[in-house]
Amino acid sequence: MEINFKARILGAVITVLLLALILPNVIKGQQLDADDDSTIPAKPVIPSWVDEKQSSRVRIELNALDAGDFEEKITAPEPEFVLQDDPRDPNIPSDRAGLTLQGEAVAWTLQLASFKNSTNAIELRDSLRSKGYKAYILKDGAGGFDRVYVGPMLQRAKAEQLQIELAKETQLKDIGLRQYTPE
Repeated sequence: MEINFKARILGAVITVLLLALILPNVIKGQQLDADDDSTIPAKPVIPSWVDEKQSSRVRIELNALDAGDFEEKITAPEPEFVLQDDPRDPNIPSDRAGLTLQGEAVAWTLQLASFKNSTNAIELRDSLRSKGYKAYILKDGAGGFDRVYVGPMLQRAKAEQLQIELAKETQLKDIGLRQYTPE
C-alpha cells in the first residue's frame, strides 16, 4: 500500500506542475509553441578607445572572405635591411616598456643576418631556438633575402644587452637593433 501512496503523490505533483505550466497559456489563449516576446537589451556603451569604424571594417572583410567575395591579396610588409640601429624614443626610458602616441607597445628586435639561401636562415634560426632565443625569419616578397631576427623585447636596454651577448656567442658582426612592428 505504501507503493501505491507514493505513486499517487508523484502523479499529483506532476499534474499540478503541468497545470501550472499549461493553464496560463490556455487562459491567455496562446498556443504552447508560440514564441514569447523577449526584450533585447540596449547596445552597450562602447569605450572611447575602441575604433568602431575599424571594427566594422574588419567584420565586413571577414564576411566577404567567408562568402568568397574578397579579392584583395593580403601581403606582409617588406622587411627592411637594418643599416643602423633605430633611434631611442626620448619619452621612454631604455630600461622600461612604453607606448607610442597611438597607444601601441614599443618593442625591439634584433636582425642577426640576411641570407639568399633559405636553408642557411632556417639553420641559424633553429640553432638560436635550441639555445633558448625567440628567433624568427621574415622573407621579402621578391624572393630575395630571408632575414633572421631575435625578439621582440619590450625594453631597449635588454635588447642592447642581448645584442652584445649574441655578437659574442654567434661571432656575427653588425647585429642591427630595430623597433619591432607586428604584421
